[in-house]
Amino acid sequence: MRKKRQHEGMQAELVAALGLVWGLLNAYQYEEAYALSRGCLLLWPDDEKLRLMHDFAATEVLEPVDQQRLRRMRTPHNAAWVDLVLRRLQYAQDNRAPA
Repeated sequence: MRKKRQHEGMQAELVAALGLVWGLLNAYQYEEAYALSRGCLLLWPDDEKLRLMHDFAATEVLEPVDQQRLRRMRTPHNAAWVDLVLRRLQYAQDNRAPA
């Protein structure tokens, strides 16, 4: 049997919320992931993983993302996520229909 991961110092509710948002993203259910992560950020506004998943979902549903905040969040640990969100934002901006 596989051993459960230890999430040191994380609340069980936060671990569950992260898993639910991650599952919705993996199922390409971006609207639901955006809505859930938005609500979860009211409870855990400082959680980096939740914020990055929310930003990714926001790009997919064409909601605004604070790019300056996103760039300030960059660390060696999360650089790949930040780069992914920034690329998706650029893609959405490049493919926006003319007004």
